[in-house]
Amino acid sequence: MISRNTAVPAFLLFCLLVAPLKAMAVQDLPPDWPATPANVDTNGFALILGGGGARGIAHIGVIEMLEELGMRPDLIVGTSMGSVVGALYAAGKSAAEIKEIALGQSIFDMIVKTETPPAQLQGGWWDPAPHQLSLQVDRWPPLPNAGLSRGQGFESMIGENTSDALFLGGNDFDNLPIPFRCTSTDLLQNSLVIHDHGSLPRAVKASSTIPMIFYPVPDGERQLVDGGFLDNLPVQVARRLGFDRAVLVDVSNVHLPDKEVPKDLYEMWVRMAELQTLFPNDYSVGPEDVLLKMPLSDYRSMSMSAAAEILAIGQETASQHREELKALRDACGPAVFRNQGEEAVGPVTLQSIEVRGLERMQPERVLERLQMHEGGQMELAQAWRQAEWLCQEGSFQTISFEFQRLGSDSAQAVVHVEEDTHPSLELGASVITDDGAAIMARLRANNLFGRGGTHLLSYRYSDREARLDALVDQSINDGGWLALRAFLRWQRELPVVYSAGLEVDRYVFQRTQLSLDLAVRSFSFGWSLYLGGDFGQTSSYRESRPMGDDGSQDLRTLHVALESHSRNLPVLRHRRGAKIRYTRSLETDEEFSPWWRTDLGWVLPVDGLGSWNPVWAVGAVFSSTHIPVIHQGRAGGPQGWVGLRRDEIIAPQVAWSQVALQRMLGAGVYVELATAVGWFGQEDLSVAKPLWGGALEVGMDSLLGPLKLGYALAQQRQGYVYLQAGHAF
Repeated sequence: MISRNTAVPAFLLFCLLVAPLKAMAVQDLPPDWPATPANVDTNGFALILGGGGARGIAHIGVIEMLEELGMRPDLIVGTSMGSVVGALYAAGKSAAEIKEIALGQSIFDMIVKTETPPAQLQGGWWDPAPHQLSLQVDRWPPLPNAGLSRGQGFESMIGENTSDALFLGGNDFDNLPIPFRCTSTDLLQNSLVIHDHGSLPRAVKASSTIPMIFYPVPDGERQLVDGGFLDNLPVQVARRLGFDRAVLVDVSNVHLPDKEVPKDLYEMWVRMAELQTLFPNDYSVGPEDVLLKMPLSDYRSMSMSAAAEILAIGQETASQHREELKALRDACGPAVFRNQGEEAVGPVTLQSIEVRGLERMQPERVLERLQMHEGGQMELAQAWRQAEWLCQEGSFQTISFEFQRLGSDSAQAVVHVEEDTHPSLELGASVITDDGAAIMARLRANNLFGRGGTHLLSYRYSDREARLDALVDQSINDGGWLALRAFLRWQRELPVVYSAGLEVDRYVFQRTQLSLDLAVRSFSFGWSLYLGGDFGQTSSYRESRPMGDDGSQDLRTLHVALESHSRNLPVLRHRRGAKIRYTRSLETDEEFSPWWRTDLGWVLPVDGLGSWNPVWAVGAVFSSTHIPVIHQGRAGGPQGWVGLRRDEIIAPQVAWSQVALQRMLGAGVYVELATAVGWFGQEDLSVAKPLWGGALEVGMDSLLGPLKLGYALAQQRQGYVYLQAGHAF
C-alpha cells in the first residue's frame, strides 16, 4: 500500500510530468504589450526560432543560409533552444562561431556543466564538488530539491559570448546588433513572459529551464521556466511588434516516442515530454512568411551526440527553400547591418559595484572572490568565467551581472547573487568485486556563518573501512583570503598488501585525528597556504602481531602545505594543480625519534591529441625511515595508484607517475584509459623495481552525479571490477 507521504509527492510529480501536454494551446500576449520600438525596422523580416532541445542545432544551418544570401533579420524571437542560438546570433556571433560553441558538447555540458571534482594529489586540495544526488534536510520529510541544477555553467556560457554586445547596447535587447526577444513561462501565474531588456544570459536561461531538471529562475515575484510550455514557436511576438514577414524555423512536433515501457524516471520524463510533440504548434503562417519545418523525426531533444547530423539536416532544409528565401530578401530590400557587433570592448573600469540578493555574506567577500574592485578594470567575459568557477566551488548557487555603460570603457556593475544557504544530504555508493560494497553520505551546509565557507559531515562504510569526517573551512575576514580550517577524522581500516597477485600482509589501522589550520588564499593567482598541526591518537598492528607495545601512539605534528589550482575556465575533467606538504612530528618517546614526511604532487592536462584529453600526473612521498606504519607513505594520486588502491602500498618512500587518456563519447558519456608506473622502498628508491598498473573506465556525468564502471589490474595483484555512483568522498 502506498503511504500518504509517498502518494502526495508522487501525484505532484505526475502533474508536473504531464504539464507539457497542455502546451497545445498557445497563450495570447497580454493586452498591455508595449508598442514597437522606434529603432526596430518592421519593413524587414523576423527570424522565429522554436524550441526542441538538441534539434535546435538545425537553427544554425538556417543562419548559414541567411548569411550566404546576404539576408539580415530585423528581429530575432526565440524560445528554449531557439533562444540560445538566437541570442548568440543577435549578439553578433556568426554561424561559424555559433557552430563552434554548440558542436561537440553534450546536452548536459551546454546546460548544466556537470563536471567531476578536480583530480586529487595525495589526499587532494579542493573541497568536494557540490554536484551530487542530494536531499534537502531543512524540511520533513527530506525530499529531493526543486531541481537538479541551477544552470550556472549555461548562464556563464551565454554571458561570456554576449556580454560585450549587451554592454554596448545598454542592456536593451533592441540595441543589440540584431534586436532580440525570448519567451519564458511564469510557473506561478501560468502566463507567457517576453524578455526585452536586462540580463540577457538570465533571460535565455529562463527560456530554456526544463522543470525538475533545473531550478525555476527567480525574477521578482515570478518563477520562470521553459517558454515552450505556452508557445514553442512565438511568431505572435513578431506579429505584435509589427512584422508581417518572418522566417519560421520549427524543430518540434516531429518525434514519435518509442513504443517501449519507460524503465526509470528519466525515461518516463522524456516520454511524457515527447508526447507533447504529437500535437502541432498553434501558429499562423502569413503569405509573405517562409516556414522551414525540419524533418527530424529520428532525433530526440537530448540527442546532442548527433549534433553534426542535425546541423546537416538544417542546412539541407534551408537549401531546399533557397528560392523562397531569395524572394523574401527581394521583398524586404537591402539588409541593414549594424557595426555594433564588431566593436571591440576591452577591459572596463568599474566605477561602482552593487551586490544584490545577499542573505548572510558580506559584499566584500563576494567581490574579492570575483576579483572585482571599484576603480579596477575587468574584462566582461572574464567576470562570467569567474562566476562559473565560484559557483562550482559551492558557496553560491548562481551569480549574474548587469553592466550599465557609463562611458566607452567604464561601467556601473550590478552583481546578482544567490547564496547556498540550505543544508543538504548527499549520497553515494561503490562496489569493488573483491571488497564488497561501500556506502557514503555527506551532510553539507555551506556559508553557515555569513562569510563563506564549507561545512561537511561525511561517513563512509565498507567491509574494509569505516570513516567519519567533519570539515569546517570558515573565512574569518570579509575578503575571504584568510580562513580557519578544522578537520576531524575517526577512521578504522583494514588495508591488504598484495605481491604477485597474492595477499601477503594485512594491517589494522585506527586513528582519531584533529587538524587545525590557518589558511591564506590568493584567489587572483590560485594558490592556498596552510599552516597548522595534527593532534590525536593512532594505533596500528598486523593481524598476526601488534606493532610496538600496545600499538598505540600519540599523534602530534606540525605541517605546512602549499597548493595551487587552475583558474582557467572552461576546464577539462581534470584541473591542473600542484601540491607540496611537509609534516614533522613532535613525539619524543623511547622507541620513535621525531620523524618527518614530505608529500609532492602535480597534475597537468596535455594538449595536442584532438578529441582525446590526456592528463599527466606525478607524485611522491619521502619520509624518515624509522616512523610508525600509520604515518608511512601510501600509494596515492588521482583515483589512487592505477591498479593498486590507495591503501595497498605501505612504505616510507613512494613515487608514481600516471597518464590518462579520456575521450568524450557524447551525452555526457566518456571512456578513459589510464596506466601508471610506481616505485616504493624502505630506504632508497633507486633500487626499487617498477610496478605497472592500468585501468579502463566508462563513465557518465549524469544529473544525479558521476557514474563509473571500470576494470583495474596491477603487476602485483589480480584485476578487479569497480562500480561507483556519486563522488568517492
